[in-house]
Amino acid sequence: MSAIGRYLSYYSKAVNAYQVHSPAIYNFITKVLDQEKAYYKYEEIEHLRKLYLKSEDSIPFIELGAGSKKLSGNTRRIAQIAKTSLSPVKTCRILFNAVKCYNCKNVLELGSSLGISTAYLAAVNNDTKVISLEGNPASADIARHNAKQLELPNIEIVTGIFEETLTPTLGRMKQVDLAYLDGNHSYDATIEYFDKILPYLNENSVIVLDDIYWSDGMLNAWKQLIQHTAVTYSVDIYSSGFLFFNKSMKSKQHFALIENWKKIWQVGLFSKIKK
Repeated sequence: MSAIGRYLSYYSKAVNAYQVHSPAIYNFITKVLDQEKAYYKYEEIEHLRKLYLKSEDSIPFIELGAGSKKLSGNTRRIAQIAKTSLSPVKTCRILFNAVKCYNCKNVLELGSSLGISTAYLAAVNNDTKVISLEGNPASADIARHNAKQLELPNIEIVTGIFEETLTPTLGRMKQVDLAYLDGNHSYDATIEYFDKILPYLNENSVIVLDDIYWSDGMLNAWKQLIQHTAVTYSVDIYSSGFLFFNKSMKSKQHFALIENWKKIWQVGLFSKIKK
């Protein structure tokens, strides 16, 4: 399926109108998707993003996972990485809001890149421990530098391929309140990471999958995971997918929210994804 086809697949599910009855979705729309509030750390973090977008430096780069659709080679310009690989501002703010809304204390990120999204995850509260896994050593070094520059001592960057670092990291964490998967956009890897993380979740945990419409493989992984018996409800906002495990939900529910979430709130629109 083409990228346009995947988008139309999403949008066709998100145009049917229902009234919002679920308190969980009400909470998600008003608190997690909120783009109006600007916290003090936002400006500091975005200043670094702007610097990287203008950088003329290059770093060694080891391509892991599904790879980039736009970049190749064993070196990368930092500006190219910043432009194509960093989570956008909107996504980063949503991640910040999710950590804050769900009071997450143990956060796992797969794919640090230059550490911008990592900083957002950690900026909510110094009591929140963020462990971020990064396969490319040069990127990991930049992420560590950013954590130090932003005075975020609650960030730990672990370097190495996920197949070698994920299991021991989970063993040290013992519990995962929020996991952000943004490191290997392939079907097999996504399912594997979910299966490994699952035993460390609690009913208040959330898994965030980046770029669920990035490829047919990612979309198939998303469709499979929302049907997992442990998942009680999910939210599809096209750019990302959220998996929840709260057993208080009476029945499994899946929601696709249209991109303009403000319109959702104003007119009370959302779509229940058909099985």
